[in-house]
Amino acid sequence: MFSIGEVCAVNRCRTLLQVLDRVNLSVDDEARMDFFTSVVKDPVHKGSVQLRTGALIGLPSTFCYQTVDDVECDSILVGQEAVDWNSPAGEELRSALVLSDKAKAFVIAREIYYVKSFTVHLNTLLMSCSFVLSYVSGAMLNNRLLLTLRLKPWARFSVFSTIAVIWLFAYITLRDALHCSYDNKVDREAAKLRKIYAEGGVAYYDAVLRRNRALRTLLGSEGIRQYTIYGNVVSVWRNPSVQLTSRRDNLLKCLAEYERKETVESPDVDEKEADTAA
Repeated sequence: MFSIGEVCAVNRCRTLLQVLDRVNLSVDDEARMDFFTSVVKDPVHKGSVQLRTGALIGLPSTFCYQTVDDVECDSILVGQEAVDWNSPAGEELRSALVLSDKAKAFVIAREIYYVKSFTVHLNTLLMSCSFVLSYVSGAMLNNRLLLTLRLKPWARFSVFSTIAVIWLFAYITLRDALHCSYDNKVDREAAKLRKIYAEGGVAYYDAVLRRNRALRTLLGSEGIRQYTIYGNVVSVWRNPSVQLTSRRDNLLKCLAEYERKETVESPDVDEKEADTAA
């Protein structure tokens, strides 16, 4: 008998190899990319294959689950409290933690496209430009209005701090817009690989939305502050990423395009393997 960890490693390795073959990465890019099991509930990525230091992609431990029976109920806490798995919200959470192989393949492809991008470079460029422009703006204002001579130190500090805050706000706004743009881009790129990846993307975002709705109920008042009734993450004044419902709807459009263009062809190899493993 294989342990859950061994089965997880085999399944994940197989899915990973399928995705790497479909994405068609270069040998150098594959060498600069490593995968690990993350402790957070969502996939994470750090770095870029465009850098010498490479990139890291973290996949949640929930990727090991193949059926609801695999969910390690005793080790999962919500708000530092045990979950009532017999409640409707508990059952919803348990089922949402189990992803199909198609959904896992989409997530892996999506994260690969994240680290293939130049997001890290553009973030660094935005940060550097904001810092330089903040300094230049303060220097030009000081030279033109002679702030050093006219204002007391505390007043000059207030003026320069205001300039710094303005450019910080501009940097955050541009960075969020950049991240939202890449969110949509990597979803489209992953969905373009094959129809099953678009189907996996819809299934993945549906599962995340169901998970968040369950957490909203289980966490009580704290859950209401964190998640909307639809399962999106509550964002008060920033949009650091595209809302989950929008990402799912965009993939539904991609799926509709596939269905419109679909002709009589032999079944995809990936689809056969995914259906067999599910």
